Amino acid sequence: MMVMVKAFSYGLGTYEVAQVLEKEGVDYLGVANILEGVEIRKAGVQTPIMVMNPETASFNLMIKHQLTPVIFSIHNLHLFAKKVEKSKQLKPYPIHIKIDTGMHRLGIQPEEMDVFITELKKLSHLIKIESVFSHLAASDEPSHDSFTKSQAADFEKYSSYFISHFDYEIDRHLLNTNGILRFNEYSYNMVRLGIGLYGICADEKSQKKLKNVSTLKTKISHLIHVKKGDTIGYNRNGIADTNKIIATIPLGYADGFNRLLSNGKWEVLINNQKAPVIGNISMDMAMVDVTHINCCVGDEVTVFGAINTVSEMAQRIQTIPYELLTIISPRVKRVFIRN
Repeated sequence: MMVMVKAFSYGLGTYEVAQVLEKEGVDYLGVANILEGVEIRKAGVQTPIMVMNPETASFNLMIKHQLTPVIFSIHNLHLFAKKVEKSKQLKPYPIHIKIDTGMHRLGIQPEEMDVFITELKKLSHLIKIESVFSHLAASDEPSHDSFTKSQAADFEKYSSYFISHFDYEIDRHLLNTNGILRFNEYSYNMVRLGIGLYGICADEKSQKKLKNVSTLKTKISHLIHVKKGDTIGYNRNGIADTNKIIATIPLGYADGFNRLLSNGKWEVLINNQKAPVIGNISMDMAMVDVTHINCCVGDEVTVFGAINTVSEMAQRIQTIPYELLTIISPRVKRVFIRN
């Protein structure tokens, strides 16, 4: 099993999550770029790390920290091989090969396969293929299942052809979280668990079986009485239709509290009651209507969690949970609790 810890572990904290995963015995970690991998290595994690989109200018750094690159072009292959040669590694350096089966983001094209294989064989003294993989474009959407199955068929065809040219074992992997849930017949040697680890998936039945992992909390920093007709916040977009009590919370869009949630688009929880956002969310603060709630300064505010989920929040502003988790600023303190 590979677990994705890219993008600050989906906003939760990269090295802390990686350390837990290493103790749990996962086989591989996945990151987006080299610097994410370096941060994990500096935290003492020794689990193999695959870098999905390695920057060619940082190949030296990758080798220094023993990170494993995804190679998706002949250009990158030759550049990386040169760096490996100069580093004088004692044995061939592991790499992963990505095949494009329809995502059209990264990956070698089927028509390049033979040339790629030839070049890889020439470099067998420098590099060794650890896995060949591809990525499903729409495994979470039943309306695209025929396309998903065609991707899987293409991957079976191209990956089988590819590995048949090498005399050692090469792993294959195709499935992301929703692929694991919906197409486990394509599991091959490894699967790549992503958003599912963090308690979120697109499949409603499976979602009920997942536990909430992250809760975003803050506290009331100020309470004020506002008269009917007064306005609240920037651009005077919040209007008191009656006399109200307004609570200010120290969380704004610079913290990841999306500005699109302003003006009643979202409600936070205070003392188990919903308090709607009133007015525009500003950079560092937001205001909520607590007229109907018995509360005081210092009371805990839950922005999202097991109730008022981040998935519901995403639906309100027509985006996905991935975005709302990953935009939570590093200045928001992470507290890790292990049962």
